[in-house]
Amino acid sequence: MKLKTLTKIALVGVLLIGSSAAIASDDTADWTTTLKVKLVLLEKLGADSLHVEVNSAAGAVTLEGTVDKRETRELAETVAKSVESVKSVKNDIRLEASVANPSKTSVAAGEAEAEVKDAMLSTKIRLALADKMGSDGFKIGTEVANGVVTLEFERDFAAARRREAKEIVEGVGGVTKVLSVDKT
Repeated sequence: MKLKTLTKIALVGVLLIGSSAAIASDDTADWTTTLKVKLVLLEKLGADSLHVEVNSAAGAVTLEGTVDKRETRELAETVAKSVESVKSVKNDIRLEASVANPSKTSVAAGEAEAEVKDAMLSTKIRLALADKMGSDGFKIGTEVANGVVTLEFERDFAAARRREAKEIVEGVGGVTKVLSVDKT
């Protein structure tokens, strides 16, 4: 309950801040894109994305800031690209632990171990999708970060097949959350 309330308050705050920025801007497409990206980041990645600054110009989006969760940093670009008006994304988001302790080798070692786990989980997911969905399984893009999986679909990919893919991925051991976005 508290998370829903916090998310709603944060969303209103983001929209108010974005709205005031929009009034000052001459280019309505840019502020609209910025607001859409902020909203989808909040919807898909939660409260950690509140620390992400979004700037857009002519469909080119830059993400900046520091976040606590590695999956937020890694998935933010994919999620931002799913917004229809976004043409490109530059991801300059930094992980809070590496900002606080840039010389710590344990941070680097932890990141390397997490990358290996993600690669193994990604392989399991790809195999499950191909095994259960045939050639359609190869048409689905996947991103994995700390057990959070983003499935990327072509816009015309059937809704029933999207649900099937999500169910398959949710059944793979190690998957904690599944997000779904459209490819741009």
